[in-house]
Amino acid sequence: MNKTALTSAIAAVIFAGSAAAQSTPAGQLSYNLSAEVGSVCGAYNSTGTEIDVDFGELSNTATTSTVEQSAGSASYACNSPNGFTRTFASTNGGYLFRSGTGGGNENQIAYEMQHGGGNGLSMDWTQLTSSESSDLSGSAFLAGQTGAVAFRVYGVRATNAGANGASHTTVFAGDYSDVVTITLTAK
Repeated sequence: MNKTALTSAIAAVIFAGSAAAQSTPAGQLSYNLSAEVGSVCGAYNSTGTEIDVDFGELSNTATTSTVEQSAGSASYACNSPNGFTRTFASTNGGYLFRSGTGGGNENQIAYEMQHGGGNGLSMDWTQLTSSESSDLSGSAFLAGQTGAVAFRVYGVRATNAGANGASHTTVFAGDYSDVVTITLTAK
C-alpha cells in the first residue's frame, strides 16, 4: 500500500467517525424546540388612552400665575433589548389654541408639561414648542415603569395701568385646546 492511499484511508476513517458522532444514534428521538417573542412596546394609563385635562376658567387667573393639573401617571413597558425612544409631541406647539383658529397672540395660551419617575422618565416643566425625545432602556422596562404627569397653564388676566387699572384678558373669550401625544418606538 502506498503512502497516499494509506493517508486517504486514515482520513476516511476519521471523517466517518466524526460524522457518526454528530448524528442521532439509532433508537433515539430528538425534538428541536424554538419560539419567538414579538415586540411589545407602549405607553399605558389605567383610565384609558385619552386623558382629559381641564384647566377650568382662566379669565380670573393673573398672567403672573399658573394653574397646575395632575394628569395621573403614564407607564411604559418595552421588551426591546435595545430599548426605545419616547417622544412627547404637541399638536399646537405647546399652546392651547382657541377653537376655530390657528392660534396667534390673542388666540393661544402657553402651557407646560412635567413628567416624574425614575430610570430616565423624568422631565422638568417644558413647553412642547417642538417634540421632546429621550432614549430609554433596561430590564426595568420589561415589567413597566411609571411616572406622574402634570400640566400647567399660564393665566390670562392682566391690568392696564394706562387705562385707569382696567382689568382685561390677554386672549379672546372661547374654548382653548391642544393634544399632547406620547409615542414609544422600539429600537
